[in-house]
Amino acid sequence: MNKKLFKDWTLYEKSLFFFSIVLILTTGIYFKSNIITMMAAITGITCSLLQAKGKVASQFVGLFSVSFYSILSYNNKLYGEMLVYLLIMLPLFVMGIISWLNNKDIETKLVKPHELTKKDWIILIIISIILFVSLYFLLEFFNSAQLLVSVLSMVTILLATYLVARRSKYGFLFYIANDITLLILWGVPILNGSIVLIPFLFEPIINFINDNYGWFNWNRKLHKNII
Repeated sequence: MNKKLFKDWTLYEKSLFFFSIVLILTTGIYFKSNIITMMAAITGITCSLLQAKGKVASQFVGLFSVSFYSILSYNNKLYGEMLVYLLIMLPLFVMGIISWLNNKDIETKLVKPHELTKKDWIILIIISIILFVSLYFLLEFFNSAQLLVSVLSMVTILLATYLVARRSKYGFLFYIANDITLLILWGVPILNGSIVLIPFLFEPIINFINDNYGWFNWNRKLHKNII
């Protein structure tokens, strides 16, 4: 992060970002969380807000977010999620880097949104069904905790990441759905006594705000550059 990255940030964006970081670090220290938990939350929130702003840097931060989340999933016996993040999410962010770099507005430095066709949506629906069935049996094989919630979490995050990588505003709607499932997925172990995970629980809460802002921002500011 450098000063140029924050140059065109609004007061709201700066306040939300720095409040989030302070909140994660404070609760992390208080509940004696490990560095992986805190970094998974911080990079996830950073990626979410940068995506909401249409910043290409978000795709690079996403690589770190996926890596930390994979380790966190492994530590909490969510083996299926770990594999999906490493084998699918990482390549999707690489795809996003290429797509966003090649479709960046020279003047604003923001990504140019892309409108999906009816054919794209039909293919997306088919892929969603295949993903749900495939991931259900995969996570069941690995005896993943909270099987159905975990599957929904994976399907929504994969579709969200894919759509945003393709520069579609609808990815934010799937991110919002994913935020809700993550609240359940990580809220359950916390309720069962794993209080060290509390800092990470703030990530989907804050990202819910970020992703709603992203949906609003892409509709309000970036629609003029749709290609």
